[in-house]
Amino acid sequence: MKILCLFTNEFPYGNWEPYLETEIKFYNDFDRVYIFSLQLRQDHAVTKRHVGSNVIVIPIYYAPRWKYLVNVIKTLKDLNLYKELFRVIKKGISLSRLISLFVFFSRSHYEAKKILENIKIWNKDDDVYFYSYRFEYQPYVAVLIKKWLQLDSPIFSRAHRFDLYEERRPNGYIPMREGLLSNVNYVYPCSNDGTQYLSSAYPDYKQKIKTKYLGTQDYGCQQGKRSKIFKIITCSTITDVKRLTLLANALAKITDNDISWIHFGDGVLRRDLEGAIKKLPANIQVTLKGNVDNPELMRFYKDNYCDLFINVSSSEGLPVSIMEAISFGIPCLATNAGGTAEIVEDGYNGYIIPVDSNEEIIAENIVKFIDMDECKYLDMRDAARTKWMKMFNAEKNYKAFIKDLINYKE
Repeated sequence: MKILCLFTNEFPYGNWEPYLETEIKFYNDFDRVYIFSLQLRQDHAVTKRHVGSNVIVIPIYYAPRWKYLVNVIKTLKDLNLYKELFRVIKKGISLSRLISLFVFFSRSHYEAKKILENIKIWNKDDDVYFYSYRFEYQPYVAVLIKKWLQLDSPIFSRAHRFDLYEERRPNGYIPMREGLLSNVNYVYPCSNDGTQYLSSAYPDYKQKIKTKYLGTQDYGCQQGKRSKIFKIITCSTITDVKRLTLLANALAKITDNDISWIHFGDGVLRRDLEGAIKKLPANIQVTLKGNVDNPELMRFYKDNYCDLFINVSSSEGLPVSIMEAISFGIPCLATNAGGTAEIVEDGYNGYIIPVDSNEEIIAENIVKFIDMDECKYLDMRDAARTKWMKMFNAEKNYKAFIKDLINYKE
């Protein structure tokens, strides 16, 4: 029997990791799939997304902090703790890094033990594959389970953005980078930018690091044509890194064109964004849709002709929101953050601008799309769809990904 053990952050509960909703549809090559839903908050457990008939979901609830603190004592027998402590000393020790280190080991041990309390031991003849959707502490949970059960099972991990780029952390540190790379079989960054970053930082393990693109489903191209009102779409959390207030301030500089801006997503900076929107001139109309489920978003894209998708993030992995947009043939304007330029080719299916672009540069590039010759614009829409078909088609990417997991050999 082929068994996949998938380690997630709350998925399929709550709103985290929405792109796994697409990926799990391609898990039918496994006889059984266990999803270990880690760090699950009680209030997020109310909503559970659909999973396949071969899937068993095991929720691992977020424990009170005192339990993690007490559990630190139990991790003191782990030799990897001391190896990592030595790496931290070499890297530059600080209180925040020490806290990150002990949280990593405490949480890993606590959740690994909780998982073992909730599963039956697999038969020795079963082929068990461990797969972490994040490259933080979750792969180490798999390492511990493999060790305690004395399994000869491969461990794989994806890597995205916050779980990959150390300088994006306040203390510039993600625990157990080298320790995990020495224990897992492959790490799959979702972009070439991520692969180059991790390979450069840990060249001794570059043979274990390989790009595996995510993908989105095919809902066809948008139908319709351009109108007098230029329609802009954004889709993201409303957080500091997404810089939606910067976009609002850029739109304020465009006074000669009627623009409709529709945003999907919510977040802690919503009030700040609403404040910036109130200052926009009358020719700019804004609709904040809030959080919607992915099927509703896809229906919107299918039924509404959108002129431009915009992403002005200061940091990215490989934005699935842009993959979704280009799958419908929507050109994009995006900052050159993370692997974004692997989706948006400057001058081909959109425009790439520097991450530090100011309001004026963003506004100028929006106007370039508004004033673009119709033939050139339609070519850019065709290019967007073509780019998606070649590189970010979910059926193609996920089938190949699952095949690689199953056929893995030492």
